[in-house]
Amino acid sequence: MPKGISKPLPSTVKLTDNKRYGIHPEDAKVDGKSLDKKTKASLFVNTKVQDNPKFQGLGNEAKSPTTYTHGKDTFERYQFQKGVKDCAHNAEEFQHGSPLPTKHKNNEYTLASKEKVTGDVFGYTDEDNIAVSKQAKKQNPKAVDHHADPQPGESYGIIRQNEPGKNQSPFHFAPVVAKDGKQTVTAEQTAGTNDATARNTYPTMDMYRVGDKQDSFKARYGTSEGYGKDSIVVTTQKWGPQTFQEGDDKPDASQSPAKKQKTE
Repeated sequence: MPKGISKPLPSTVKLTDNKRYGIHPEDAKVDGKSLDKKTKASLFVNTKVQDNPKFQGLGNEAKSPTTYTHGKDTFERYQFQKGVKDCAHNAEEFQHGSPLPTKHKNNEYTLASKEKVTGDVFGYTDEDNIAVSKQAKKQNPKAVDHHADPQPGESYGIIRQNEPGKNQSPFHFAPVVAKDGKQTVTAEQTAGTNDATARNTYPTMDMYRVGDKQDSFKARYGTSEGYGKDSIVVTTQKWGPQTFQEGDDKPDASQSPAKKQKTE
């Protein structure tokens, strides 16, 4: 097997403070041209990272044979694959560490996450999401908004506190794939206008800083132009998944799933 080659780390890569991870920012350009979406869907991991796993993925990330040097550090590059253009579904896949079904029968849906503070199943209805986010803030205000601190395999979720207007979404979810100190690295999708089922969109890599009122997830999205200054940021974890029919009661996350509700 031929040996891989080594190259300098691209100048467009932004590293975390402790140089454990790096990404191409969304606005990264070379010679005035934006990088293509596939290239930007890359995670650079310092070979000094001893975590097992080194990051939270879906198990289908392709490791490049090329390594990249930056001073005394060497990085491996992992290529993230195309996913579904749906922020919530994408987050739940990363939480579970594998792809989840995207197609269901009519009037059927799947729930696959729960809110970390309350332990309540998330995604039942928009109204219920708002209620759960409010309860999480009441129950532990130091675990939400700027202080939301998801670990790899968990997700940020920002919940609009009123009915969305035209071309507005009720929430946005961002799965954390890696963490370096207070910095989190995410692999995000943005929902389209229709229910997405095809895996045809590369995720957008981003970074946030927990507790930083300028660069936290809340700071970036909880604006009057975004999801509203009164929006609430929570943390979601994997749960289920379970498939339900419209009109079914909201499940209790503390109870084992009924046999008929388990997904295949």
